[in-house]
Amino acid sequence: MIGTNRYIGSPIERIEDLRFLRGRGQFVGDLKRESMLHAAILRSPVAHGLVAAVDASAALAIAGVRAVITAKDIGAVPRIPLRLLPLPGTERFLQPVIAAERVRYVGEPVAVVLGDSPALAEDGVGAIALDIEELPPVPDRQVSGRGDILLFEEAGTNAAMIFTGVKGDDDAAFRDADYVGHHRFSVQRHTALPMEPRGVLAEWDAAQGRMTVLGAAKVPFFNRDTLAAMLGLSPTQVDLIENDVGGGFGARGEFYPEDFLIPFAARHVGRPVRWLEDRREHLTAMNHARQADCEVEIACRSDGTLLGLRGEVFVDLGAYVRTNGADRAAHPGAMLHRPVSRAQCADDLDSAAHQQDPVRHLSRPRPL
Repeated sequence: MIGTNRYIGSPIERIEDLRFLRGRGQFVGDLKRESMLHAAILRSPVAHGLVAAVDASAALAIAGVRAVITAKDIGAVPRIPLRLLPLPGTERFLQPVIAAERVRYVGEPVAVVLGDSPALAEDGVGAIALDIEELPPVPDRQVSGRGDILLFEEAGTNAAMIFTGVKGDDDAAFRDADYVGHHRFSVQRHTALPMEPRGVLAEWDAAQGRMTVLGAAKVPFFNRDTLAAMLGLSPTQVDLIENDVGGGFGARGEFYPEDFLIPFAARHVGRPVRWLEDRREHLTAMNHARQADCEVEIACRSDGTLLGLRGEVFVDLGAYVRTNGADRAAHPGAMLHRPVSRAQCADDLDSAAHQQDPVRHLSRPRPL
C-alpha cells in the first residue's frame, strides 16, 4: 500500500522564526573566537594587468597589523577546480586563489591582511603599495573574439570551450521552409544580492591537525574535498560547518578564493581568522551570471509549423571559468528549442508579408 505524504498541502510550523526574531541567529558575523584575527583583502583595482610589485612594508609597520599574505607566502598557488563539466582544456582558464603575476578582473585578490580588528586590517590594505602595469581589458565577447588581447596568452584564445549540438537534418528543414527568420537575443549580466554577504571563520588545530571552517553553504562536501587537497590534508581532517545563512540564490556557496585564503591564513599564523565581505566586495568578487548573446535562425511553414532552429549562443563567463561556469554555458543552447506557438510564427509571417518579404533565407551566422 502506498502511503500519503502528509506534509504536501499541509501547513507546516516554522521552528526557526522565534530565534531570528529575538536576534539569536548565528551568522558568521556573530561568531567570535579567543585571539581571533580579522582579515581584509587587497583587490585589484584594474581589469587586466601585470603585477610588478606588492610592497607591504608600510602595512606591517601599523600597530595591530599582524601579517600580510601574498602569492609568495603561499608558494605553489592552487587553482579552483570545476565542480560541473570539468571538460578537457578548461584547466587552462581556471582561477588561481590569489593573483601572482597577472590580474584579470577588478576585484581579484592580490593580498590578505590580518589585523586585531576589521578597521586595522582595512588600514593595512590601504597602506600596501601595489604596482600594476595595466594592459588593455577584455570587456565583452566582441573584443574577446578578435583575439588580439588574450587573458591567457599561453592558451592562444579567449574561448574557453565550444559546445556543438545537432539533432535532425537542419539543411533540409531550412531548404523546405516557407519562411526563415533571423533573430538576435541577448540577456544582461546579473548577480545575487543576499542580505548577508559572504563570511568565513577558520580555525586550525595544530595538535590535532584539523581545520574547521564555519560559513559553508550549498556544496559543503565538494568544497571540503577541494580545500583539503589545496592544504595537503585528507578530507577527514577538514570540517565545513554551515551556520545560519542570510540568502544564497545560487551564487553563494561555490568555492571562491577566500575559501582557501582564510583557512590558509589561520594555519599560517596559528590563530583563528574571520573574514566578512562588505557589499562593495560582493558586487566585484561574487559570481556574475547569464550574460549571453544569441544569433538564431528559425524555419517554419506558412501555417506556423516550426521546422527547424539553428544558430549560435555566446556566453560571457568572465575572466575565469569558475566552478560551474561550463554548465552555465551549455544551458542556453539546451533551452532554445523550447516549443514556439503557431501564433508566434504566424505573427512573424504576417509581419514579413507587410514588409513585402514573405520568404527570407539567411546564411548561417559566422562563428566567433
